Amino acid sequence: MASKDKIRQHLAQSATIKLDRISEPTKGDEAKKMKMMEHVEKSKGKI
Repeated sequence: MASKDKIRQHLAQSATIKLDRISEPTKGDEAKKMKMMEHVEKSKGKI
């Protein structure tokens, strides 16, 4: 069993790596997707 501290450290490292590599180029795309989904849901009358 890995200690809780080691698990937290690993998660923190992997999270920062993912954020650095993935979120920067796709922030605009994610925002567009969210807005599109909101628009689709509104037009369908779900919101």
